[in-house]
Amino acid sequence: MTFLTNQNQDARALCRSVIEHYGRKADHNKTEALRCFVTIITCTLFTPLLITLGPGLWLGKVAPSVLSSIAAGGTAWLHQRKPQQLWSLYRTAQRYLEVQEIKHDFGIDEYEEEEDRDKHLTKEVAAVIMRTHEQWVPAVPNPEDLTPLRADNKQMPQGATGVTNSR
Repeated sequence: MTFLTNQNQDARALCRSVIEHYGRKADHNKTEALRCFVTIITCTLFTPLLITLGPGLWLGKVAPSVLSSIAAGGTAWLHQRKPQQLWSLYRTAQRYLEVQEIKHDFGIDEYEEEEDRDKHLTKEVAAVIMRTHEQWVPAVPNPEDLTPLRADNKQMPQGATGVTNSR
């Protein structure tokens, strides 16, 4: 995330660019979350219908298998990527900065007694950027979470050997 932060840029322009940035990110994650959700629901609902009513190999077996795989993949994607959580995070940051922008422009609340309103707004923008980043970091998939069972058995449940009986 890079914003125009030169000495000649005023606090209002910085705030506006961060608001627009978070708005775009929120919109992207909202679209991603809703599209995945609709895809998962559609695939999940059509799978049993095709199994029950689908004639032949392709509609009765292959198509339901493909739809089930798409639904499973979409569910895993939503679980790992968490676009609905990111959507909420970015929209909250956007709204908070919009409120700060209004308070700055009209000199209300904490900006009323502030001698340097631009400096205070810049501090608020920087704080929101850092808080948002700190909340974003846990939402990033951790590679260790993607491989729950390692070959060296360190992450296997106690008593598990990793060997299955084929009988």
